[in-house]
Amino acid sequence: MPEALTKWKFMALAHTKDAAFGASTNEIVTQKELMVQPNPPRFLRQGDKIDLNSKIVNLSDKEMTGTVSLQLFDATTNEPVDGQFRSVIPNQYFTVAAGQSEVVKFPIEIPYQFNNALVWRIVAKAGNYSDGEENALPVLTNRMLVTETMPLPMRGTGTKNFSFDKLLNSGKSETLQHYALTLEYTSNPAWYAVQALPYLMEYPYECAEQTWNRYYANSLATHISSSSPRIKEVFDKWKIKDTAALMSNLQKNQELKAVMLEETPWVLQAKMKQSKKEILLYCST
Repeated sequence: MPEALTKWKFMALAHTKDAAFGASTNEIVTQKELMVQPNPPRFLRQGDKIDLNSKIVNLSDKEMTGTVSLQLFDATTNEPVDGQFRSVIPNQYFTVAAGQSEVVKFPIEIPYQFNNALVWRIVAKAGNYSDGEENALPVLTNRMLVTETMPLPMRGTGTKNFSFDKLLNSGKSETLQHYALTLEYTSNPAWYAVQALPYLMEYPYECAEQTWNRYYANSLATHISSSSPRIKEVFDKWKIKDTAALMSNLQKNQELKAVMLEETPWVLQAKMKQSKKEILLYCST
């Protein structure tokens, strides 16, 4: 039965081979004398302070007095996290008149370092009656990934000095947290131009401008592949189904093994890099 406070109509029709028939109609009401109807948000963010509300409904013909409790669990470990969320009044008393409802509020604070799913459970008890509901809430990060890049052009032999001013001055921020420092090297800068071509090839519409962009990107990829033997060698390597070559740098980086790639907000970016390499391989043939 779906979880809903409503009335259902049950209709049945039966017949025999000799055309005798019978019909039945009944109504069913899905309800309990004591019902808990929580009203949680769709998601939470790190650092939020909210009141988790729930309505206590008394559908009996007499007044009810009882207790209602809130329990919080880490969805990954099933361990209680009431203390981390500063749930200071997890147990409350309520009194609801016959046929009436009351709202209870549980103030909680989402920790800044909590990034797992949260399981909440609200249970109400009054005499011989009880009801409860349990569900999960995603906790989203309130941080934004910002990538700072700096080109390091090197031509010929010699020594050059570069100063990472933004990295040196990052200590002035109280909220900044470093994620990774990556150095990329290529002996052929034209390779970066090749990697940018899928942006022109992935337009979803068929207008004249985007059709021309796709034609230009395919023609340029074919020209670069034919005129640059080293880049053509890379495409030939991909053609033999070298799955490691098609993987993005993030997917191949073993130093990030401790970070679960599937649960980071940048996993989509890594998968897009692999898809772009497959598009380049298709256009170069």
